Amino acid sequence: MNGHHQSNGSSCPPTSYQSLPYEIICEIISYISSQGALHAASLVSRRYNAAANPALYRQPKLTSSTIDAFVHSVAPTVFPPPKKNVNSKEYHLADLVTTLDLSPLLYSETLRSSIARLLTHCRNITSLTGSQKSFNGVALRALRHSTKLTHLNLTPCQDSCDLQDFFHTLTQLPHLITLNFPPGGMFSSSSRQSARSPQTITPAIPTVKSTFVYPALLQSLSICGCIIDSTILASGSPPTTITSFSASHLPFVRMGALRTYINMLAPQLTSLSVLHPIPHLPHNFLDKIFLSCPHLLRLTASVDFMTAHIFDEENCVAEHPIERIDLDCSGGMGSEFKISSDDISIALMEGRLRRLRVVRASKRLGWARRSEEKKRVEDLAELLIMDRSGFGEENEEEGSQEDDDMRSEYVMVEKEDPVVDIVGTDDDDDNVEDELSH
Repeated sequence: MNGHHQSNGSSCPPTSYQSLPYEIICEIISYISSQGALHAASLVSRRYNAAANPALYRQPKLTSSTIDAFVHSVAPTVFPPPKKNVNSKEYHLADLVTTLDLSPLLYSETLRSSIARLLTHCRNITSLTGSQKSFNGVALRALRHSTKLTHLNLTPCQDSCDLQDFFHTLTQLPHLITLNFPPGGMFSSSSRQSARSPQTITPAIPTVKSTFVYPALLQSLSICGCIIDSTILASGSPPTTITSFSASHLPFVRMGALRTYINMLAPQLTSLSVLHPIPHLPHNFLDKIFLSCPHLLRLTASVDFMTAHIFDEENCVAEHPIERIDLDCSGGMGSEFKISSDDISIALMEGRLRRLRVVRASKRLGWARRSEEKKRVEDLAELLIMDRSGFGEENEEEGSQEDDDMRSEYVMVEKEDPVVDIVGTDDDDDNVEDELSH
């Protein structure tokens, strides 16, 4: 397949299927989702090729066996060809690609250069998910060509990469809305230190201090890797557009720095995730999070960083808008006993967290191991579907206008069916052990 195609025209006499108006052909193609069917349609004629190619190349499903052919198709030369005139009927196939998910790709000797070549040619990409391997070096630096990126997810990347290169690349991506740091990110000095002492189990905190510039439109930020305190504190105030924040796999960030940073974001956060391992966080780090984040709708957290006091009267109120809580567990000694379903049930019965509708818990918490514990989970599920507007109130007058207003508002903010899930982990044989849905 060549690097450019004619967008209209015909090479053979009209037949019943070729005599259709081009707009009708495009409408038919829009109902096809299978990559194989789209490829077959693109081979019918030039008109069908022109109609099918945008859908075929917009969001390609790449695998290790197809990546080389795809790169040869959209990037036949090392350097991208000149841009087409705006009024030209021709286009480059690379210009059609808007979404790239490289996470299914396995390691190969040419993968890094193939990724760099793709990113150099495909300059209309708006969403990119990095590969597990080889997304560093020239592949990472090639990101600077994707100036239209709005969603960048490097969470799958397992190889180490230089955070200073990554931060420099971010300055070329002004339109980012979602940014997920690579777990293997580290500063070059720490890389050299690790190379000199490969037997070190707990590496020393790197001395390099590096900051990054926030994209002005950023709404969702996920940090991980070997960043240090000064990285998040000396990079300036985060933009007020950030409403979702996630932190995990942070071996060097200390409690004070992360608490300060979350407090900076707290007034605007609607979603917060704090997951292990973050070794410097104390066991009760999140106990007052409902007070700190008055607009939080979803909390995802490891119970390693909270206690049952998070649901006490002094730490949460009835009017808090939290709708969903996802509880994870590291499996460390004693962590499975820190939070029980009864802790949440008691808070609901006493009139707190009235808008909470969804609770999900890791199987490691042991909420579904014995019959009596399953019964407590069922009780929690029943509480979640009840109208709790009058819980915890004394001398309530039945049918008051105030209760009617609260009930109406409660229905409006409900986004999901009430549910309690006992969710499996990657180490479990079954993905879901028990699900109670109402």
